[in-house]
Amino acid sequence: MEHLVDLDVLAYRLQPAIEEWKRWATVGPLTWRDEHASWPQPITLDRSSVRVPESLGLTLRRGDDVFEAVVWTGGWADVGFLLDDEVYTFCPEFRGVDGAYEAVVKDVYDFLA
Repeated sequence: MEHLVDLDVLAYRLQPAIEEWKRWATVGPLTWRDEHASWPQPITLDRSSVRVPESLGLTLRRGDDVFEAVVWTGGWADVGFLLDDEVYTFCPEFRGVDGAYEAVVKDVYDFLA
């Protein structure tokens, strides 16, 4: 996979936003998947156990509503939320950390609105 997004930088950039989101929702820990791990590639909370980050995941919960996003280093995200018993899915594409950050923040604020 082509590496268009530095997931470590993205995780760092998201930290202030995550702290703000905690005012309105329960925010789970960031999750990681290692590109070089053997199949099936495990999802882990321990960044130090990941040699080459392939994805960065984030979950928010507010009551029965759930938001999930997985950002891929290749330049897209798999985003979904369950809101009032309706499922919404998106697959934004971007190049670089700035685009990934903007996409995640926009989708979270759409979920929280």
